This record gives sequence, structure tokens and C-alpha cells, in this order.
Amino acid sequence: MISKELLAKHNVIKNVFDYQAYETKDIYSNFESSFVSLFDSYAELFNIKDYCFYIANNDTCNTFAFKEKGYNIIGITNGYAILLSKKLDKKYFRNFVLAGINMDKPLQEAYIDLYEDKEFDMGKFMIDCSIQFTFSHEFQHILQHNSSKFRKNDFLLQENFVKDNFDMRKQAWEFDADRMASYEVLKYVFSVHRNFKVTSDEKLKCLLYLGCSSIIITRTLFYFGVMNQVESPFSVDKKEFYKKKYSHPHHLVRCMYIMEYYLDNITEDFPRLKVSHQELLINTMAVAKFYFDSLMPSHNIISDLFEDLKKHIDTINKYNQELYDFAVQDEAIRNLLLFRNMKFEDIQSFYVDDKKLHH
Repeated sequence: MISKELLAKHNVIKNVFDYQAYETKDIYSNFESSFVSLFDSYAELFNIKDYCFYIANNDTCNTFAFKEKGYNIIGITNGYAILLSKKLDKKYFRNFVLAGINMDKPLQEAYIDLYEDKEFDMGKFMIDCSIQFTFSHEFQHILQHNSSKFRKNDFLLQENFVKDNFDMRKQAWEFDADRMASYEVLKYVFSVHRNFKVTSDEKLKCLLYLGCSSIIITRTLFYFGVMNQVESPFSVDKKEFYKKKYSHPHHLVRCMYIMEYYLDNITEDFPRLKVSHQELLINTMAVAKFYFDSLMPSHNIISDLFEDLKKHIDTINKYNQELYDFAVQDEAIRNLLLFRNMKFEDIQSFYVDDKKLHH
């Protein structure tokens, strides 16, 4: 890892945020430590040299990956650290145990066990899952760039995109980065479960649902324009649905292919759990509903989300297949899939049943 101070001195990176004088410096320090630790581990695993992480001075919630003068760089804004820690505060997850209230008894008991476990910090777990997803997404961009034979020396991809021109290749790279990041969250969830004193398949299921809900909650906060708001009460500024526009797929599109791939890997790695599309969807959205009911009690966010899904689900499923078909033909993505010995298969449509959600 190359120090941020050295790269800043030589103008490779700019606008570095110095948080030492702030009362919230512990928050920034914890986020920086998490990202640096992840970057060290993944860079070693994938043989990435000359890399750096830093926090940029910007109050909006944003993350980015770029290559400059041969250096592989991942960053977050100071707004990302503060806004995410505020939005995923554990006080908004106090009722997560109720997500299991209508489930089978073993699953109900597993939710209760997690709720009563003094060593399990729900807020920290949800933030850690979100951080794992964010880092893995940005790191995949680093891998994509380094995997392409026709790469330019420099590039920049950022998460909080501007309304730039549509580029199918960029959307395919985002599609690939989201999917790989969802798998890394699944691996992180399993590592947390493995470290419990008492483990069970039902407890693992609960953690898998919570991990998925962390990703979907984060995406939904962006979709409804809530993430960058600092103080409650929060208002809704929902992003209009689109397909072939801008550099990133629409948040609804992303939610569906993230859950689809998350489920594919649960089925592949933990077949004994027998998790279905509907079970993952119901449990993920149940946790998200209790969260948003606490965060924004005057808005029925999840009901609104499902109305949008029902309206656009056919378009979303068809476009997800189109993104997949394009992605596996992209040189950089294909090289990485071959390197990881991953199968190329048609994606499955993620079934949405609103009636079952509101059982």
C-alpha cells in the first residue's frame, strides 16, 4: 500500500480529508481502518500492486475507484462515513426480531437468539455488510480495469453518478461489480456465523437475510433520495425509472440482480438451507420494512418499492438478462470470470409476489 500522504504530495490524489481535528474522528478512523484492512487482504489475494485508500473531502455520500499514473486507488468521501453511520444506526434496527414473527418456529427462535445475543451488534453488522459490499464493488472496478488488454492508463468510476451519457459497457461493469460484491457479503456473513459460540442453519439463514437486507436498504436509501439528507424528518425524492440511460443501472434493476446472484450463491454454497426466491425476498424486505418504518414512519417505503417492482418487473428481468449477455462478452469481465473459474449461465428472473410479502 502506498501512503496517501505520498500520493497527495505528488498530486496523484487531491482533496484529501484530514479528520484529526473533528469530534467525529473516531468514525472516520474506523471506516478508514476497515477499508485499508480489506484493501490489503484483497490486493494480496489478487496480486494488485501500488494501491492506496483515502477519504476525500466531500459532504455527499460517494465512493470511487480510479487508476492514476499507475496507482490503483479506492476512496470514500467523508460524507459516506458520516451519512452511512447515521442512516444505519442500531436504533433503527431495534425491531428486527419481528421480521421472524410469521416464519417457521425454528427461524423465529433464531431471530430471537440473535436479538438476545449481547455479543451480536446489529448496527455494526449492518454497517460492516454495507462496507464489505461497497469495498468489493470498487475493488472489482480495479480488477476490471487491470484485466482489460485495451485499458487506458487512467480511469475513474464513482458510485454517486451524475446524469452522464448512457454507456452499455459501463452499466455492464457496474452489473459485474454489484454481483461480485454481493458474493463477498455472503462470504462475510458466513465468517460472522462461524465465529458464534453456538451455530445453526437457522441462525445462518437469519444472518444471510440480514446481510442481503443491508445491501437492499443501502440501495433503497439512494433510490428514494434519502441517503444524502442529514437530519430527520427525511423527505422522498424518488429517482424516475429508466433502462438505457446513464452509467449505472437503475436502483430497482440493481436490487433485483443483486438478490438473484446472492440467492444463486446461497443455493450453490449452502444447498442444505433450501432457501427459495420467495423466502429470501420476504425476509430481506421484512427487515427492510421494520428499518424504514423506524427511519421514516410517515412514509411506507417498502410498499412503494413493491408497487414500483410490480410495475417494472418484466422490463427489469429482460434488461438483467441483456446486461448479463453483454457482460459475459466484455473482455475484462470474461477474463475475471475465467480466472475465478466461474460458470456462464443464463440468469433467472427474480419472482415478485406482493401478496406473499404482506402475509
